[in-house]
Amino acid sequence: MLYTLIQALKALFAVFFMFTQFFSSAPAGGDFAPSPVPEPGDTEKYLQIEAPDEGFDLWRPNLQKGGYRYGPSMILNADGSVDLWSAANGPGDIIDLVSYRRLYDDCQKSTDEVIAVKPTSETHDGRWTCDPGAIKFGGYYYVGYTTTLNPAGVDNDVCVARSKTPDGPYEKWTGSGWGVEPVVPLVEYTDNPDCFGAGEPSFVVLGDTLYIYYSWCDERGATTRVATADATDENWPATLQYRGECIPPKKDGDSADVKYVDEYGRFVAVFTEKRFSGDSYVAVWESFDGLTFRQCGFVKTNTAKRLHNCGISGRADGHIAAGDPVYLAYAYGGAGEGEWGNWATRMHKVTLSLSDAPKSDDTAEQNLDLSVTRQRTHLIPRITTIKAENQSYTLEKSEKIWIIACDSDGFYFPLLAANVTFEGYDESVVKFVGSVATPVGPGATRVFISWRGFTGDFVIHVPDDAV
Repeated sequence: MLYTLIQALKALFAVFFMFTQFFSSAPAGGDFAPSPVPEPGDTEKYLQIEAPDEGFDLWRPNLQKGGYRYGPSMILNADGSVDLWSAANGPGDIIDLVSYRRLYDDCQKSTDEVIAVKPTSETHDGRWTCDPGAIKFGGYYYVGYTTTLNPAGVDNDVCVARSKTPDGPYEKWTGSGWGVEPVVPLVEYTDNPDCFGAGEPSFVVLGDTLYIYYSWCDERGATTRVATADATDENWPATLQYRGECIPPKKDGDSADVKYVDEYGRFVAVFTEKRFSGDSYVAVWESFDGLTFRQCGFVKTNTAKRLHNCGISGRADGHIAAGDPVYLAYAYGGAGEGEWGNWATRMHKVTLSLSDAPKSDDTAEQNLDLSVTRQRTHLIPRITTIKAENQSYTLEKSEKIWIIACDSDGFYFPLLAANVTFEGYDESVVKFVGSVATPVGPGATRVFISWRGFTGDFVIHVPDDAV
């Protein structure tokens, strides 16, 4: 009853949306100059990362709806702000989306959240877009993500999208260029289809080479593989070359987020081990060529128990320069009954240094047993995206197409306001009067919708016997 009342109130208050969201200010951001190619570092030294304090929560699940923002990918801007992409729980028939917001004032404040990358109905990523990995080069932001056609959540692939702005709109790799459809995988999983598959990408540009890291999870467990591509080619996915497995199966671990540390001349990979357990921690591995990694340390003191899916900040091209503030973030929470999918996101400002020996014994350190504190519901909706009620329709007679708004609390509700537009469709298949669709002739067409700067799409099928 309470849930229904909140949805109704949010729908009514959506008419005030322009007054509550459009006037939120954002820092300028801005890129650093491209990072130089430094000399490889001292192989006799080992990179260490430490969290000097207990950190703070970036995001907490809603009191009524729960939810999550996991797998953070972060770009540090020249003005000190941080662009943050995360996997967010989706509405209705969409499972996961990629959310975006800009953090500023040492990541203590944030712009309003929006959905940057979401599924394209009836194509390869039609079910979800999650586990984002972001980078910027050649004038574009690129976001790689996990997706699949399999409703069981296995047999995943990696896809990639690009945009001139961090919040979108994004166009996706089609196999020969960038557009709406078809969505073609950047990395296609080819092993046991009953396993998780490929996903959770991360990117680094070094010189003219783009390094692409991604999880490959088969019967052996979660490994990390690496491929390279030509960063000077606008259609760089077509130049992808597989280079091998760079991190072996982890200890109940997950995705590796990789950056290049200029001061120390090495790649660094962070990922969680013993995820969701009381002994969880962030593993730290390093590489001098980007192709083979070695274990060098871990972060456990001051981090939360039951953490998973972490990320570390870097500049637009995936570099960490001397003097840059560096942030480590991850999701955490219980994995028991009723707790799955209700996770907070926590952040630490961390320090980087070199040691004479690797650090490997995590039993000598203790992490924090933190409870996930849920946030109250905002009565005035903070809308993040819009979508049609369904991703596809089979139209045999005239039908009203409901457009729903989704907000940062995890609620979704039909838009009662006007100004929803329907466009880009084949008028020989369907016609629209307001939001009522009427079949015209047999066929299928994609329909694009927009409302107050938010966009979406869905597909309409008209069978032969409908007209």
